[in-house]
Amino acid sequence: MLQIEKINSFKKNSIKLSTSGQPTEADFKVIASEGFDVIINLRPEIEMQEIFGEKVVVESLGMKYIQIPMTFDTLNTTILSTFFQTMEEYRAKKIIVHCRHNIRVSVLLALYRIIKLGWTREDAFNKLKEMMNITPELKLYLDEHISNFNK
Repeated sequence: MLQIEKINSFKKNSIKLSTSGQPTEADFKVIASEGFDVIINLRPEIEMQEIFGEKVVVESLGMKYIQIPMTFDTLNTTILSTFFQTMEEYRAKKIIVHCRHNIRVSVLLALYRIIKLGWTREDAFNKLKEMMNITPELKLYLDEHISNFNK
């Protein structure tokens, strides 16, 4: 197993995009050594209070740090737009997006794939199933956000 694969819930989605749960300070050194350019953190400040100074660590390793704080309760079209714009802006860079357990990230990626990349709902859901069980409630949640964003 590669060192990077030991990161909490790490998933390589493509050559340029990986996702994970919360990396440790040591994990960010591994991430930097693997050539990642951009770290996108979806965790809100209240969740980060007990965590090391992630922004300082990431930037000291020469990577760009972006925080787009969200929870499942706070997700709205503004947050989705910010996430989508950020993904597009850094699309040519090597990106890792994380939250606490790679659940929020996986859900946002499913929405990104459907709304912005034109994936079918079925293909995006099949990819999401690699990370979690898709309950009827989660399907409803995703469908509501797809519908709200496309209004």
